[in-house]
Amino acid sequence: MGAQENVTSTVAGRVTITGSAQRLRVAMVQEADDLIKELDQLVGGLPGKALPIYVQLYPESPGKPSAMGRSFFVSPQAESKYRLQIDLRLGPGNSFDRGEFESRLLEMLIMERTLRALPPEETAEKVEVRPWLVDGLLEAMAWRNGRGDRRMYSSLMESGGWMEVEKLVDRTTFEGMDSLSRELFRASSGALVMALLSQSQGPQRMSKFLGKVAVFEGEQLTLVRTHFPLVNLGPRGLERWWMLQVAAMSEKKLTEAMTIPESESRLAKVLQLYPNDTAGQPMQVGLDSWRMVADLKTKEERVQAIRHTADLLAHLSFRCFPTYRPVIGGYLTILSNLGEGRTDEIEIMMANLKTYREAEMKRFAQLTDLMDWYHLASVREESGEFDDYLRVRENLRKSSLAREDPVNRYLDKVQELFARD
Repeated sequence: MGAQENVTSTVAGRVTITGSAQRLRVAMVQEADDLIKELDQLVGGLPGKALPIYVQLYPESPGKPSAMGRSFFVSPQAESKYRLQIDLRLGPGNSFDRGEFESRLLEMLIMERTLRALPPEETAEKVEVRPWLVDGLLEAMAWRNGRGDRRMYSSLMESGGWMEVEKLVDRTTFEGMDSLSRELFRASSGALVMALLSQSQGPQRMSKFLGKVAVFEGEQLTLVRTHFPLVNLGPRGLERWWMLQVAAMSEKKLTEAMTIPESESRLAKVLQLYPNDTAGQPMQVGLDSWRMVADLKTKEERVQAIRHTADLLAHLSFRCFPTYRPVIGGYLTILSNLGEGRTDEIEIMMANLKTYREAEMKRFAQLTDLMDWYHLASVREESGEFDDYLRVRENLRKSSLAREDPVNRYLDKVQELFARD
């Protein structure tokens, strides 16, 4: 009976926690249950009997912080073919990194899905889940439940601080990452997973992907393309889906339309073209260099050079200040004409749009000046708030006057000595 009192399990028995105080075990089991439900809601449940996951808690070791590790091995027990376990040594006051525990537990749940999906005659000797998938699923669940933070995606969009998809998927450790790089990696992973989930039958495809990923021994990007065929549209198809997702997640809510300066600033960053150079590699040039795209030989090359810009403009049209929507429509027309090879009116259209944007910024500045004037002109009485500043200034002036007491005379002499040195 005593051994059973030291064990707490989830409702379905999928996670069993042993050790430490019952209150802590119950709290951890509740978090595990929530994580299981969120994953099933995101990608769908999986048929068959789930493999148990064990969490062993160890007491605090004086002078040492909390530490966590995971283990996997083929179990000789008949009732369970595999043993999935997390070992957690608690820190002072039974503390531990809850974020790391959530990541470890999700990693185990992904492994369990893969092992459960294996044919009965197959036995896995090694399992591995890459960091991008764990981070990405956690972000996707957070956004699905209204806990997503667009600020990191906005920063990612503005800085271009992401790594190539292939490098993102291939990374096996967080070693060498500072805190900012770690957050950008998580945001990039979240955008990638949500881009995959947004495809046709995305959740079902993700469920099948999770049924293979932990034991797949080839290039993981190959497995991604196998389960999500739409990412094969063009040589940089996956990058395009990914960047569109980052752009969508970085945008403000519908109730948070951009101001005129924000719309202008974002528009200036978006108006870029991406033609291929002589070596066939894409490069970035401003829209003023549209003739480089017009000179491309085929329509396919021209469309490829303008596609990313058109996508970003379409996303911007949902969030920009209302008077900028005709501007975005004008630039989309320019891009369409450029893709079709119709260039006769492009220069005139660009000049007109530039004039309109300059006029919008002038109107905004005039409106700001008018509001400032109205605020100052409508003041009927003094608030007295400036009096406090004047009193502080007067007190400081008084305190700087020379005093003739012995202490000040002594300090003056000491100051003279230091000044000579």
